[in-house]
Amino acid sequence: MALTINWKSAFLALAVLTMWTIEVTSRELNEASMVQKHEKWMARFGRVYRDDAEKAKRFNIFKDNVDYIESINKSGMRPYKLSINGFADLTNEEFRATHNGYKPSSHQKSSKTVSFRYEDVTAPATMDWRKKGAVTGVKDQGQCGCCWAFSAVAATEGINEIKTGKLISLSEQELVDCDTSSDMGCEGGLMDDAFKFIIKNHGLTTESNYPYEGTDGTCKTGKKSNGAAKITGYEDVPANSESSLLSAVANQPVSVAIDASGSDFQFYSSGVFTGECGTELDHGVTAVGYGITSDGTKYWLVKNSWGTSWGENVDLMNILITLFFVISMFNTQTRGRSQPKLSVSERHELWMSRHGRVYKDEVEKGERFMIFKENMKFIESVNKAGNLSYKLGMNEFADITSQEFLAKFTGLNIPNSYLSPSPMSSTEFKKINDLSDDYMPSNLDWRESGAVTQVKHQGRCGCCWAFSAVGSLEGAYKIATGNLMEFSEQELLDCTTNNYGCNGGFMTNAFDFIIENGGISRESDYEYLGQQYTCRSQEKTAAVQISSYQVVPEGETSLLQAVTKQPVSIGIAASQDLQFYAGGTYDGNCADRINHAVTAIGYGTDEEGQKYWLLKNSWGTSWGENGYMKIIRDSGDPSGLCDIAKMSSYPNIA
Repeated sequence: MALTINWKSAFLALAVLTMWTIEVTSRELNEASMVQKHEKWMARFGRVYRDDAEKAKRFNIFKDNVDYIESINKSGMRPYKLSINGFADLTNEEFRATHNGYKPSSHQKSSKTVSFRYEDVTAPATMDWRKKGAVTGVKDQGQCGCCWAFSAVAATEGINEIKTGKLISLSEQELVDCDTSSDMGCEGGLMDDAFKFIIKNHGLTTESNYPYEGTDGTCKTGKKSNGAAKITGYEDVPANSESSLLSAVANQPVSVAIDASGSDFQFYSSGVFTGECGTELDHGVTAVGYGITSDGTKYWLVKNSWGTSWGENVDLMNILITLFFVISMFNTQTRGRSQPKLSVSERHELWMSRHGRVYKDEVEKGERFMIFKENMKFIESVNKAGNLSYKLGMNEFADITSQEFLAKFTGLNIPNSYLSPSPMSSTEFKKINDLSDDYMPSNLDWRESGAVTQVKHQGRCGCCWAFSAVGSLEGAYKIATGNLMEFSEQELLDCTTNNYGCNGGFMTNAFDFIIENGGISRESDYEYLGQQYTCRSQEKTAAVQISSYQVVPEGETSLLQAVTKQPVSIGIAASQDLQFYAGGTYDGNCADRINHAVTAIGYGTDEEGQKYWLLKNSWGTSWGENGYMKIIRDSGDPSGLCDIAKMSSYPNIA
């Protein structure tokens, strides 16, 4: 009997020990998995920490946020989903402090009329102003609390398109810098005060003329509005009345104030948001439509200003209160007001804050400050030269030299085989594509056909070739199947043996790999990590196949014929000017040779009558016009400006 008891005791002890070991092992595995998630997240969003102490602190916040997000999603009790977005290492308090910025006034007045303008309007069952071309691309306010400016500008952009037929991206930075009597720039503001400024200022200039910098700056009074919009007044929609809001949104996009303080809002990803909200309005957005889901749920469609990594790339659905909207638009010029000038050191600190830049020590900070200062001088000298059709800006690359930039952020290596004369002439190419000059439209933007995925960021990995190849592949797949899908640059980076990963490559080599590999994976199945790793063959599940690819003969005419058919991978000779390009039609300096790859997604004619190519880059949305670029077309050079029509190709879907 005693022996039996001892055996039972031993078995019980062993069982307890085994269970404890399993729990410890499970915790260790979960911790290791979380560390890996954090590292992947850091690579994707370009996050760098000051030291190990800060990294540990941010990891713990990240871990808590991931646990919260997963608990909400696993509950299955809500009609919306949360995701690990670019705000995942911030506490909710930090997030609210840097990404909201609506400052309601206790004594606000408006120019509203006795009766509500849209009081007796019959509204359609659904509305989406994006489909009517009255909504510009999603923008990102960064760590500047100027949501009020983005909300007011979006409403102004919408009504201007409705009244004039022209969709023009207007300048939030002009409001941040110049609307200083009532609003407080990055410290917050109010949409109706922004409307008052636009009225008094006789309009707003374009985004390309006064690019967004994400910090409070000196009002640039010399800026002149070119094809910009003005308003004659604004009106308050009756508060706490969804029927009034419906009537207003049925007629134009509307500036709206909301309570965006909750964690669910911070990590919102998709679906109809029904989470908890307070009544302390702290964030300005823009209502751009409304509708009904397949299960009968009614929703508002809202454009935010937190970039494309948040929400459904553009919108949030929720119940909203308190709004303002613009009532009339015309073209005019703008003037500004003065503001105390910031020192270069202060501008560097603000820039560091916006872009999350942290240096190893004071020595490195001093070195980077000197580079920042020289780059700032260069940018201002180019912009002050005048008579330019483009502008430069202090973007995230402002503390690195041109040599560093070209070494880390380009990466096109041209094979010797490609340098030999093409066996196909432009005439033969034209016959193959069966395109006549009469067939080709005067303007084309593949984004409008839904054939362009969101702007991506290659980070400090010279794999532009992979992003260019994938960009044209995504477009071709959409055109062939009707489905827009993101494909994996990382698979090309890891698995293509005839390219050199982060040290460069070429698009046709990438197409060769896709053909030989039997296809390429989706981005979600083989995520981008920003550096080359061992090819993960077990994760390779082909989502798209190509049968061949076409090399486009040199020349802008052939490139035009190709882009009319689909997005095209192209090479470009990127210079220092391109490093800081902020908007407009580029006609500046070029490098001595082709060194970078992008995707041509369209062409058109700007407000000055200048023909341009529309390019999608892989340097994130803080570069250029939200990640895109216009460069002069029909430049007179046989290969196009910066050789953009010299090395072009596109895939053919199997």
